[in-house]
Parts: sequence; C-alpha cells; structure tokens
Amino acid sequence: MRIIKVVLFVLTLVLVLPSCNTLNRSRMLKTPRGYQYARFPDSTVNKTYQISKDDVLSLRMYSNDGFKPIRIGLEGDGGAGGSTGSRPYRVQSNGNVKIPILGEFKISGISLKEAELLIEKRLAQYYKDPFVILEILNKRVYLFTSGSNAQVVNLPNDNTTLFEVLAQAGGITGVGNAKRIKIIRGDLRDPVVYLIDLSKVESLPSSDLIMQANDIIYIDPVINFATNITGDIASILSLVSSILLVFNLINQA
Repeated sequence: MRIIKVVLFVLTLVLVLPSCNTLNRSRMLKTPRGYQYARFPDSTVNKTYQISKDDVLSLRMYSNDGFKPIRIGLEGDGGAGGSTGSRPYRVQSNGNVKIPILGEFKISGISLKEAELLIEKRLAQYYKDPFVILEILNKRVYLFTSGSNAQVVNLPNDNTTLFEVLAQAGGITGVGNAKRIKIIRGDLRDPVVYLIDLSKVESLPSSDLIMQANDIIYIDPVINFATNITGDIASILSLVSSILLVFNLINQA
C-alpha cells in the first residue's frame, strides 16, 4: 500500500509541475551573460547584394537602348505571356533562371548590375542595343517585436535603414525595449549579431544602419518583473496546494 501511495504522489508531481510558469518564458533569441556582440558596422557602406536562389526578379527588356519595349509572347516562370511591362521570374534552387527566348542560365552569385549586363549580352543576339531593368521583388527583413508579434518588411531600395524599417512597422510597441534591439545577419549556423540601443537621442546614428536582405530584427521585450514574479508565485502556491491535497488524500486512503 505504501508503494502505491508513493507512485501516486510522484505521478501527481509529474502532472502538476509543467503548469508552473518560468520567468519571461516567451522571450526569443536570448544571449548568455557576457555575450560578445559584433562591432557596429559602417552604415555608409552597403555590401552589394548578390542574387541568390528563390529570389523573385522583376525584368523589363527594351530594344534600341530603351526606346522600344520587347514583347515576350511565351510563358515565363510566374508571369503571363504577351506582356510588355514588368515580368517576375524566380531563381531556381540550382541558381538558374529561365527566361523565354533567352533560355535557362545561371544568375545567382552576381549583382543586379552584372545580371543586367548578362541579360543584355544574351538579348543582343536577337535585338539591337538591348536595355534591361532588373529588380528583386522579395528583398525583405524579418521583424520580431515581442511574443507572437512578427512582420515581414520589404526593403524598397538598397539603402533602407533600420529606422525606416521600424517606421514601416509602426515603431516600437509599448512592450518593446528600445535599449536592446538585436540585428541577426548572415548564415544562421554562424550568425553575426549586433546589439543596438535606440533609447537615447545620442543613439540615433545607430538607426542609420543599412538593412540587408534576410536580416532578422528582434526587439527584446520590457521585462515586467512584478507581473512575472506574481504569476510565478501564484503558480507555485497552486502547485503546493495541489500536492498537499493529493498527499492528504493518499494518507487517508
């Protein structure tokens, strides 16, 4: 009988313990104490973006050095045929893009300017003095403010700053900590992490940081210790009360 009581008591602990909250449980992307953040980069220098797989390209082609639009009568990747305006084409997983008339060719790993020259060179086989305008439609950053609040913010140009991204997103909410804004950049297996403080006017130069495609912006939440501790105390008291109740019922059995 004593063994059964012990087993019931242990099972009660296993079932009840998970209900106990921990302080600030919803926080993401925590860094350990003493974490060495990357040195703040020169905001006036923006690394030229290299086209990569899954990029969506907007392509406009002209002949006679921009005088006459080139009509594409075939169906391309993601676009309807017969259009003279902008056409979207997706870069495939192998880094190639497939364009009517021009066929399939590698385009990843080069800049937009280099890609325009490449397409113009291929077009020159069919048209006189081709002129190409190429844009990337899916250049974006990921903004996390707190909890489940997240936005995908498009970068309208190559020099979009952190301040502009925050403005597009409606600013920092009341639960966001302007003193701790993390910028996570590069390969997520070995990212570069910057810590930016926008809580003071003197910190404004930090907001001039130029965003790069696929940057992650995470704004730490303001930690309300009073609310969190009160919630944890209530959970602990509930836990103790449940344990005592079950223990009492087991002793009476």
